[in-house]
Amino acid sequence: MPTEAWLKSAKALQTSTDPEAALVTPLSYMGELPDQMPMFAWAGVGLSKQETYRVYLAMEQLKKKYELPMVRFFGKVFGTKADYVIIEAAGNKGAHKPPSGPAGATAPEEPGVGLNWGTYFVSSSACEDFVQLEDVTPEQVLKSMTIRKYFTGDLTSSVACYPAFPGPEAAYLRAQIARIAQATVVAPAGKLMVDDESEQTYPKPIKENPEYAVPEGLPELGSWVHTYQGILKIGRCTNVPVPEPVEGEEEPEPVEVEEETEPLGTIGDDGAVKQFSEEESLPAWSAKMYHAEFDAYSVAIAKSNRWPGAYAALAKSGDKAASVYFGSGHEATGTAFTPLAPPPVLPESTETEEATEVALADENALLKEIDEAKLAAMNTEGEEAEE
Repeated sequence: MPTEAWLKSAKALQTSTDPEAALVTPLSYMGELPDQMPMFAWAGVGLSKQETYRVYLAMEQLKKKYELPMVRFFGKVFGTKADYVIIEAAGNKGAHKPPSGPAGATAPEEPGVGLNWGTYFVSSSACEDFVQLEDVTPEQVLKSMTIRKYFTGDLTSSVACYPAFPGPEAAYLRAQIARIAQATVVAPAGKLMVDDESEQTYPKPIKENPEYAVPEGLPELGSWVHTYQGILKIGRCTNVPVPEPVEGEEEPEPVEVEEETEPLGTIGDDGAVKQFSEEESLPAWSAKMYHAEFDAYSVAIAKSNRWPGAYAALAKSGDKAASVYFGSGHEATGTAFTPLAPPPVLPESTETEEATEVALADENALLKEIDEAKLAAMNTEGEEAEE
């Protein structure tokens, strides 16, 4: 049952935001949450109407508080004690929260780039205060790929595992969000395009295509494209920029550069989760058309098999599209998860060989020799003093 404090917070949330005065997002395909959630009902996921509206009001509050041009409902990550309601925001690089932990071997991506394209706010309920997560580091992303821990719902709790994770649960949550976003945040094919006219050269930003038309092949997987690039072996979507050499200084040693994934790649090109045989496999995505009798109400749903709980919806009328995630934050690899074995336990130290026991006569002779040496030294000192 809701507590009195919860009801009070819910009432304050509804009276603190005027939905009619809400800012319009520059990415129209993301739309407004109350219009998006009914599409996912066909897939059996989503939020209730009451919770949807509360999350929507909370999003508007965050947008106003942090001056965010774009705010989107990312989804929910389920925990053992409490869940995380996650809001994704972008468009204001100054609103990002830099990592506070020690710097790793690879520098994190800048705000607005790659896995740090957006900043994230989480809370156990839309009626409670949202906490902003720090930007993710490559070390956190790579370490999160080697472990599997269920979330507790407490951002400050430690992540007890091997290999050791660099940070509390808040950092682990942010790393998993980055991986989920890279793999499952999608847009309708043709809706976005690379902005070649932008002054920014690395990487090129993405903008909306004014000539967009609804993909004709719905619900084929070619109807959706990734909005993120793939994750490189260094834990970033983009290579570390190489600084230009300064005159008079030696050129730095060449750094190995990986081939970056082309932006806006179709989800149909994603590798299979599990290959059973040459002809049978578990694809990364499955898609289905719902209510196909009437185009005005038809909705295509793409379901991620690699990240169970991730869905993308696209209305055939073209006015609505969205991506959401409702899950435990774990990737399906097609095989049972096997944690890395800790290093072997140190063996017993080698026994030191015992010294040969000295005979009593030899011990007495040694002590006598020492005493005679001391006595001779004392006599010598006395003679020198008399002189």
